[in-house]
Parts: sequence; structure tokens; C-alpha cells
Amino acid sequence: MDSEKLCRQIFAFNDGVRYAGVIDSSGAQVAGGMRNGIDSIVNETDEELFLTQTALRKSMRERFDRSMGRARFAYVERQNISILTFYLDDKILLVTLEPNVESHTAMDIADDTLDLLNSKS
Repeated sequence: MDSEKLCRQIFAFNDGVRYAGVIDSSGAQVAGGMRNGIDSIVNETDEELFLTQTALRKSMRERFDRSMGRARFAYVERQNISILTFYLDDKILLVTLEPNVESHTAMDIADDTLDLLNSKS
């Protein structure tokens, strides 16, 4: 799978996508990034910490894969941003959305992303 192409395709889903990036198991970004012209809402240190914590949450969720099944994605809605996290085999696809993107639109983006991921496998 071409991770850079994947991120570009996700940006095309909706103008409310702020960030589309692929991170590895340690939380390091390996592809994608912020939409052109948009700044991160956190400083660089906090961004690195957030990506590391995202990778840690994936490893913690995997503990329950046998009993509950593998997690497909997680959705968190905050006041200033919404976050979609997709669990790939050895990486994570992280998508952040503007706060004005409504929940049903976020789920449409999630469905489109899952369709895209499933067509790549």
C-alpha cells in the first residue's frame, strides 16, 4: 500500500480533514501530514507525545483481539478536533477533523476510509 497516496485520497474525502498520516508502532510519522495551509493545534512536543500515545493504545487494544475481535477503528470527538484512528497490520492511520465536522460526516469518512483500506488488502 502506498501510504502517501492513501493520505492524499483521504484528504479528498472532505475539506474538514486536517491531518491524514501513517505512523509506525513507536508513533513516528512515516507518511502524510497536515493539510496544506493548516497548522497543528498542539506544539511539536505534544504532537510527538500524542502520536506515541496513539501507538501505545493500539498495542493495549491488541490484548483483547482474541476475545473481542480486532479493532477496525476508534473515533474520539473533542471540543477542538475529532480523531479517527485506523489500526493497520503494523501501522496506524490517523485522521483528524475540524470541530465543525458533524459525527455522521465523520462516520461517512470512516466508512470511505475502511472501503479504501479493504480495497488495498
